[in-house]
Amino acid sequence: MVLFRIASIILALLSLVLLVVALVSDNWVTVTDAEGRHLGLWKICVQQICILHPTRVPGFFHTIRFFMILAMFAGFLSFFALIASFFCSHFRSVSLILVSTVGSFSAGVCAMIALAVFTNADCQIFMSGMLSYSWSYGLGWLSFFLYLGTGAVTLLTPGSSYSRV
Repeated sequence: MVLFRIASIILALLSLVLLVVALVSDNWVTVTDAEGRHLGLWKICVQQICILHPTRVPGFFHTIRFFMILAMFAGFLSFFALIASFFCSHFRSVSLILVSTVGSFSAGVCAMIALAVFTNADCQIFMSGMLSYSWSYGLGWLSFFLYLGTGAVTLLTPGSSYSRV
């Protein structure tokens, strides 16, 4: 049943790419009353000019960045454990499929925490109606759901301890 492993690898890679694009892009929020104004986790852009966030940002930005970076590392772990599972099934006494499953679910949970904090902080800090979520924010949520799907498919992969249940 190599098909499940290949599907897991494709889902893990797609989830990782979407998460990284969401993390580094500067289109999390757009200002609705001013054309060309948008911001991300790292930059603020006005028209075509982007600058880094000031050194003093609200604490929730640090929380969001931390959990998104943690999700990215867990996603890398999941992806590379899946690739390595084609060559050997275990690393010492630990199943690589299990490592990948835990990595996928962990990446999804970390991404969900970051996006939930961003949603909550955005609603409380900024004036409603002036801002709208943009495509990077949507990619973050899409990667969350894809990581959950990746974890589920990996969990059902033949060779994992849970596929026999």
